[in-house]
Amino acid sequence: MEKYIQAAVETPKKLAHFLSQDMGLTKRQIRQAKFRQEGICVNGIRSRVTDVLKPGDQVRVLLEEGDRESSQLVSLEGELSVLYEDEDILAVDKPAGLVVHPSGGHYGDSLANLAVGYYRKQGMAVKIRPVGRLDRDTSGIVVFAKNQVAAARLSAQKADGRYQKTYLALAEGVPEPQKGTICAALVRDEEHPMKMRTAKEGLLAVTHYEVAGDFGTYSLLRIVIETGRTHQIRVHMSSAGHPLLGDRLYGTDTTIGRGALHAAACRFFQPFTGEEILLKARLPEDMRRLIPFPSV
Repeated sequence: MEKYIQAAVETPKKLAHFLSQDMGLTKRQIRQAKFRQEGICVNGIRSRVTDVLKPGDQVRVLLEEGDRESSQLVSLEGELSVLYEDEDILAVDKPAGLVVHPSGGHYGDSLANLAVGYYRKQGMAVKIRPVGRLDRDTSGIVVFAKNQVAAARLSAQKADGRYQKTYLALAEGVPEPQKGTICAALVRDEEHPMKMRTAKEGLLAVTHYEVAGDFGTYSLLRIVIETGRTHQIRVHMSSAGHPLLGDRLYGTDTTIGRGALHAAACRFFQPFTGEEILLKARLPEDMRRLIPFPSV
């Protein structure tokens, strides 16, 4: 699927300056567009970046060509729970037990494979790129960018804090204080390669939590993270003495068949229009049944 953006010129300036300053394109994006047939056009005519624009000119840029679909991914038929979609973004509600992107042992049965099947069924060629990932056992919102520029702009939003996910988790015990921040660096556990652990030096990780439900022996937590480190929420809550229910890697509880973590809400801005987008994914049944009264 081809991706174009278009803008009108208000004041005279070089095309190169307009592309970077007014259209917000990076040097790499401009360089790639230059070598595409009709990649950079002014009033429908292919133009050079050294050309000078005049008020009223219409500039159109081809950011991505239509033949760059996710052809390397196997198409998988199945149900895809779509929460939101536009020409640049696909957001879905991922069930627990499904990996986001093909990896060892899961080259044809990932969420990305389902998304490819979803588009191929419609006869569409779309290259999808996950904006962040969830662990296999974590359920909830996953956002895919449908073109390279959208992916870059959403990643920039993650870096500056405009892209934010809110998680719901069920944890052993009830944290005290009931609202706080865990700031602890994470490193790979040398003795257990599948695990991460906190350390004095490593990748900085910041987790904000709040108790949303106190059930005595366990609690419902609302969590927002500033950094997206591997297993961050699981490691931080375990290090605080409150591992997630069902998380056998960092705890011992077996109440639920997986780590009880759900990406429940997501806030970001449409990468081209700037419109604020707010998404919510209902708590799955395996977590809902452990909540004795409505809390979220």
